[in-house]
Amino acid sequence: MVSEINRDPDLEWLDHIQPVGLVIAPSVLKELGLAPLHQSPIDTGAIAELLNTDSDGTAILDPWAFAEQVLGWEARHTAGTAEGPEIPDQLIVRLPEHSTTLSPHWAVAELGEADQPWQLLVRIEDAGIDPDTRSQLDGWEATPHQRFERLLRDTGVFAGVMITDKVIRLVYAPRGETSGHLSFPIRPLETVAGRPMLAGLKLVLDRFRLFSDADERRLPALLKKSRDAQASVSTELAGQVLGALHDLLRGLHAADPDLTRGLARSHPDHLYEGLLTVLMRLVFILYAEDRDLLPSRSDGRARSIYETSYSVRGLFARLAEEAALNPDTMDERRGGWGQLLALFRLIHGGQPTHFVQARGGKLFDPDEFPFLEGRSDVDEDPRVLQVSDGCILRILEGLMTLKLRGQQRERLSYRTLDVEQIGSVYETVMGFTVEEAPCRVLAIKAGKNNKTPVFVGLDDLLNKKGKDRIKDLKENVGRSLTAAQAKPIEAAATVEDLAAALDNIVDGRGSPRHIVAATGTPILQPTDERRRTGSHYTPRSLTAPIVAHALEPAFERLGPDATPEQVLDLKVCDPAMGSGAFLVEACRAITSRLVDAWARWPEARPKIPADEDEELHARRLVAQRCLYGVDRNARAVDLARLSLWLATLAKDHEFTFLDHALKCGDSLVGLTPEQIAAANWDASKPGLPLLRPLVAERVAEADRARAEIRSAPDDTMRAIQEQRHKHVETRLSPVRLLGDAVIAAFFSADKAKAREKARADAESWFSGRPARWDLLEASATALRDGEYGTPPFHWAIEFPEVFKRENGGFDAIVGNPPFLGGAKIWPSLGPGYPDWLRETHKDSGGKAVDLVAHFLRRSFDVLRVGGAFGLVGTKTISEGDTREAGLMSLKKSGADIFRAQQSIQWPGEADVFVSIIHVERGGKGRSAFLNGRPVEGINSFLLPSAIEFTAKKLRSNKKKAFRGCDVYGLGFIFSDDEKNGQAGTLQDMDDLISANPHNAELIMPFIGGKELATDPAQKATRFAINFANMSLQEATKWPDLLQIVENKVKPHRARLGGYSVAIRRRDYWWQYGTYTPALYNAIRSQSRVLAISRITTYIAFAFLPAKTIFNEKVIVLAASGEERDFAVVSSRVHELWALMWGTTLGETPNYSPPDCFETFPFPVAHESSVQLRKVGFAYDEHRAQIMLSRKEGLTKTYNHFHDRGQNASDIACLRELHAEMDAAVLRAYGWDDLADRAQPEYIEQDADEGKQAKTRLDWPSEFKDEVLARLLALNAERDEAERAAGLTASDVDDDEDDAGEAA
Repeated sequence: MVSEINRDPDLEWLDHIQPVGLVIAPSVLKELGLAPLHQSPIDTGAIAELLNTDSDGTAILDPWAFAEQVLGWEARHTAGTAEGPEIPDQLIVRLPEHSTTLSPHWAVAELGEADQPWQLLVRIEDAGIDPDTRSQLDGWEATPHQRFERLLRDTGVFAGVMITDKVIRLVYAPRGETSGHLSFPIRPLETVAGRPMLAGLKLVLDRFRLFSDADERRLPALLKKSRDAQASVSTELAGQVLGALHDLLRGLHAADPDLTRGLARSHPDHLYEGLLTVLMRLVFILYAEDRDLLPSRSDGRARSIYETSYSVRGLFARLAEEAALNPDTMDERRGGWGQLLALFRLIHGGQPTHFVQARGGKLFDPDEFPFLEGRSDVDEDPRVLQVSDGCILRILEGLMTLKLRGQQRERLSYRTLDVEQIGSVYETVMGFTVEEAPCRVLAIKAGKNNKTPVFVGLDDLLNKKGKDRIKDLKENVGRSLTAAQAKPIEAAATVEDLAAALDNIVDGRGSPRHIVAATGTPILQPTDERRRTGSHYTPRSLTAPIVAHALEPAFERLGPDATPEQVLDLKVCDPAMGSGAFLVEACRAITSRLVDAWARWPEARPKIPADEDEELHARRLVAQRCLYGVDRNARAVDLARLSLWLATLAKDHEFTFLDHALKCGDSLVGLTPEQIAAANWDASKPGLPLLRPLVAERVAEADRARAEIRSAPDDTMRAIQEQRHKHVETRLSPVRLLGDAVIAAFFSADKAKAREKARADAESWFSGRPARWDLLEASATALRDGEYGTPPFHWAIEFPEVFKRENGGFDAIVGNPPFLGGAKIWPSLGPGYPDWLRETHKDSGGKAVDLVAHFLRRSFDVLRVGGAFGLVGTKTISEGDTREAGLMSLKKSGADIFRAQQSIQWPGEADVFVSIIHVERGGKGRSAFLNGRPVEGINSFLLPSAIEFTAKKLRSNKKKAFRGCDVYGLGFIFSDDEKNGQAGTLQDMDDLISANPHNAELIMPFIGGKELATDPAQKATRFAINFANMSLQEATKWPDLLQIVENKVKPHRARLGGYSVAIRRRDYWWQYGTYTPALYNAIRSQSRVLAISRITTYIAFAFLPAKTIFNEKVIVLAASGEERDFAVVSSRVHELWALMWGTTLGETPNYSPPDCFETFPFPVAHESSVQLRKVGFAYDEHRAQIMLSRKEGLTKTYNHFHDRGQNASDIACLRELHAEMDAAVLRAYGWDDLADRAQPEYIEQDADEGKQAKTRLDWPSEFKDEVLARLLALNAERDEAERAAGLTASDVDDDEDDAGEAA
């Protein structure tokens, strides 16, 4: 019935000490084979001799004797002991703002290879000191534990041991991460029952673990490895939570099929949101129970009642026990669901004796999702649905236990999980919909890396032909198949055959026991976007430095003497908050500053409630006053709210009120108050007389009312806050509605004239008497709830206090905006979305502008002067159109890029690489750091220079590089590929020429990027009819060929129309879609040319015969010096330039002549260089020999070239020749100093998740930066010289020359 939960005796000690946060991961202990030694009576007897016989006194009389005799520590390695060295001054931390000095009593040396000479600090507290109680020590009011954590972080030691009169506590507090600790109760160590704890204490702290074991098994490595393992915990738990979601839907459907089917049909989003809410309720409860925050009362009777009647932990234990005794009847038993519903109501409304504190809010409100209580309406009486205990047990097992690969299932402690980790786990269940199965369905492993259950309609699939089934699975389900997997699917004759063929890839979370679900069954199906993308745990090691650096300018502006009120006036926002990981980290960072301010200004320190400590109280205030978040997914808003609730949870308080600060909306789609007042997205239009006062009045009113919400004391009832917020929302409603309706008008059409008409209609609806609010609402609703679901967000309306203050805007923006390539914006967000972005950001018209560029622009716009943002992005932020629309535009607007990481691997398991960028608005003079190194400045290319370069097109390179022809019709092509619609086979071509040799004049070899990249001889296997730019009358001289084109091409072209290029292609059907006369004029007298695939994995040129038709996927250079030109363009010098200025198609470089070639400054007189000709000839000859002997094309040859593991003599020689060619090119520039230092090395490359990382034989990044800087300077010098000579190149591409004529 339920998986057996392992009770590993080697991990028993961890069950007794109740870890708080993560210190030692059980999975790491098992992986390393670290098991505690059995403790005998002799061992416990030795402990007893060291303990105080007075049970009321300090447990350990002589701490050093305990450390020396029990743990085997030596004084010579322990500073601060009587016989050891003195505590060094660098381990003493002075806090003048708190009138406190922090210092350890002992420091244990690090004898291995490490940057830090100390591995442990030790504090020995006086008798009666509770490590978790405030105001026990002089000076700073923090608890002894908080003081110790501060000591560890400030000294950089990170790990320590605190000895009190009752416990020995191992503390791990790495900088920028959540701390954790293990507390070993001392007195039980002398008992038989305490022997597992004694064994665990020795396992982690004895001499062998600290000094003698292999470095990777010693305590410092053990602590770090445990943190690193959290990513795998998150990944596995996320998969289980998704399974629990499927289980819950199946359980509700089994309990009341009519209710769930009705909801799936009429309100699928409401049903899905209710399922998610149940899981979020359970995670809150498990988090609170594991931290002893439930029940609120701590007396024995209260705990007894809670554990037996309400506790989720208790329910799980009871059901697991019942399953062990009655495994076959659990799905017939009932009771668990009713207990959960009672607990949910208890947490929402509380109990008069405060047995459980009322939390309020939406999360546990029974009226939010009445169907969970069997109600179709809130006015109906609740009833307990007959959800089986078997279902409840499976759900709880998914949430409360963990089975990592190769290990047994273990009980999961939520005490060891970060808030961010919990949030990221639940973020993975976003992006699904509930729908009724359209036919019989089966869930298979599909989507990104085949990690998502996707239901396949078996009947629909069966109706397709064999090959079409495989295509459908790939394109519509997201599952690619091997030939062996595909064969039985193609051959299946019945639904049963299909199910059997799919059996090996069935996902048991969606289809347990591989059972086919019937037509009409409610199922969870991922959206297309969810299938394409994955979700990755965002750890503090990533969020902490991003937030810290983004807040640097604000903290520096406040200075060390900032008052608490000044700190609480800081405003930080995440414009795409997801699960709220960055907001939780911002909460911590500002909290730390607020606590310092209270120490500096004690008279401003508020009274701390009894159920809170100073830090928790500060977090609650910061969350309510300083943090803001926006997300277009309403469920993400709920999840972020939950994350902050967990981070600010107090035992006797309601949930922190956050509804005013965390809002649903699209950060990139909205209007300013001025635009709303003008009822126009055109910011230049004046406000309308009726609207100006309304907007100003309502925004000012909202600002005043929201101030009451933000400044409300911590004990203000949620009901009061909710009423205040409701009033604000009501007053802002007409302003918000008008703004939404104006934007809806823009999105309602695709032409400017139609959009303006729709906008005028919206304006008339408001200005008419009476105003047509119903029409405005209908228009706005169509936008918000339509196919693409775009919810506008008007920043200054929603957060007026941020923008109405002096120097309005946020102090910091942080986050990880969605990754969406320019070409995917339209399919994902709708046809009007790219137009809106271009309207909002006027100079962002490039088709390849990724969405992240617009988030950079929006974030900059909502910053105050002196504010900064820290955002995660793709590496495209410094490339091509995305760079121009994003960072380059910001630099022109006064942005200062003061920190950047060009490419870093996402922490944890994901093979994902990202860029991190920090920008200050209006900043000047701040020290800049690129990839952690200080530099003079950072430009929009993320290069170490304060100068913003733009490569100029050089007249000397004009009309030397061309794109091939786009034939736009297979009817021109002869090939043996057997494609429908082509002119014929090669035999047909030979027959035509034999019948009339005159036909050979217009039939030429045809080469595309495929032949260039994959054919060893780069020989044409296709031929093409080419009428060039002849008139139809001229073309009739070759009637056989014209007849073929008329039959094969003209019917397809006849269907074209709608725009000028299409019309011309229709009317000139015998010509290529795009012909390039300038190319063929330039190479008319040449025997061969240099060519490269336009979309190419490697910048690799090759010689091809000039008498060839090159398709549009080939770039041709009209070479004159031949081998000399080949040497230059094949060198790493040109490759570096091309990759710098070219764009990418996905991850693949796009060699664009205007960007890559026309701007490139060739060496002076390279065409006469004997040495360049020599090295170019040698390299080309040897490469050609390799390709022919290995029967491999360019791509595979360069795969070997860059692979560290490929060391065959022919490849090694090619590498040497390439290095010689590079050096010769550098010397041709006169850069002998660079040539002497040009040494390529193997560099690990970015790789998508699930794919093996590859190496690339390349120059180091610092060397490339130096070469690039010189090329940029030379480009500027050449451009200036050409301008002085009157030879300026046009800034506008010459379409006729470069792209050819569309015909």
